[in-house]
Order: sequence, then C-alpha cells, then structure tokens
Amino acid sequence: MNFIRLPAELQLLVAEGLEPRGLSYLSRTSRYFHSLCTPVLERGAQEPIKSHCALEWAILRNKLPLAQLLLSKGHDINNMGSIYSGTALHVAVISGNYSLIPLFLENPALDLNKLDGDEDTALHRAIWWGNPEGVELLHAAGADLEIPDKRGRTALLLAILYCDMRIIEFLVRNGANVNARLPAGTWLLDVTPLHGLMWPNCERLVRLALEYGADPEIRDHWHQRPIDIAFMNGLTGIVEILREVSLPLDIDVESDLETVWSDSSSGLRGINMRGQ
Repeated sequence: MNFIRLPAELQLLVAEGLEPRGLSYLSRTSRYFHSLCTPVLERGAQEPIKSHCALEWAILRNKLPLAQLLLSKGHDINNMGSIYSGTALHVAVISGNYSLIPLFLENPALDLNKLDGDEDTALHRAIWWGNPEGVELLHAAGADLEIPDKRGRTALLLAILYCDMRIIEFLVRNGANVNARLPAGTWLLDVTPLHGLMWPNCERLVRLALEYGADPEIRDHWHQRPIDIAFMNGLTGIVEILREVSLPLDIDVESDLETVWSDSSSGLRGINMRGQ
C-alpha cells in the first residue's frame, strides 16, 4: 500500500497513531507532510510527560522552541507546576536555564512576584541558588526586593543568610532596604542586614551598607547593636568602621577583649549588655 496515495483523512489517521519520533521523521519528508503532521505534533507537545506538565518539562530540558510553542497555544505561564510547585519562572530559576527567563519576562501575563508553594518568589529562589545573573535579570524586570519569604526574610536578608557577597553588593547598590529587620518570632530575632554582616566579617560590605543608609544604632532581640556584636567577637576592623558612626560601646572600650571573647566562646554571647 502506497502511503502517499492514501486519502488525506487516512494519512492523518496514520499520523495520529505514530510515535513522536516517527511523526517527526514524516513531517520532515515534504512540506505537505509537514503541514499534515504539525497539528498532531503540537497537540502531543502539550500533553503531560510523566509527572511534569508540558511547559515544566520544556523548561527542565531547556527547550526554548517548545516553551514558545506552548505559551503561544495558551499555556498558563503562572500555573503552579506539579513537581516544583512554582510558576514557569520559578522552574527556570531552579533548573538554572537562564536562557528561558527573558522569554518569560517578556510575557505580559507573567506575575513576576508570585509566591510558589513554599512562599518564595522567583527572586528568592535565584538567591537560594546563588545565581547573580538570575537576580540581575529579575531585578531589571522589576522584581520586588522587599517581599518577605515565609520566615520574614527580604531578598537582602536572604542573601546575607547565604553569605553571597556578589548578590549582597548588588542588592545594596540597587535599592534594597538596608534597615529591613526580621519580625519578632522568627528564628533570628530582630536582625537587620548590618547585624547579619557581622558574620561574614566583610569590612567592605559593612562600609557599603553604611554608605547606603544602614542605621548602626538599631538593636537586635538581645539589645545589641552591630558594633557591640563586632566587639564581643573580636572583629576589630569592623569595630573601627562602626566606631566612626556609632555611639560609644555598651561595653567599656577599655575592657579586656580576651575576657570578652572567652565569655562569648563559653556560650555567653546572648548576655544582655545594658548598663555595663
């Protein structure tokens, strides 16, 4: 039987029954078969693959043409995927396929700041994965830097948690609130970005935060300012930076630093320093 001589209706029925690989081969034999097979291929491309919806699968495999096709056919760019519980943008960030992000950012239907199933934005996820390229792309598109995650951490507080110096610097220079603080009841109580910068012990970023308006006098849950924490932990370079912009230390500046450090190492870091 000559397939070419079959009526178009029968050819289409045959095409419908082919496996994707065979269908793809047939579509490339001539313009006629390409036009015949394309609708079948498009319908198949939109079907879920294993546990992934079609768009999620295309993103994970970095299939830009397929992602474009699916969006053109009306797939919801903000639909929460079955595996990652996030939008197309979340999945692109998590999978590291940043070549797809501009496609999504150009889509007017995109909810840029939508929270995923873990209450994270795509920007939070980019910070999680330590990818400054993704952070810069999302910021340029207008991502909100001040939306907190479920633990109250803004983008800057999250970057400080993960000690990502490149992202911290980028966020500070691009308008992140340098005086944001974790709400009461979170696992790190009332910590500001400047408090958080004591632990990487990065003098350059401390200077940068101060330059962009960080308040050195804000106290944390233990009633300590950044300079008090720096002094207690022997961060002499940071102490000197903060001494230029802070009120006098709560601890006597002539105190024996070795004694303070010894007490801190013994688990007394949280002691209330008021009145000493």
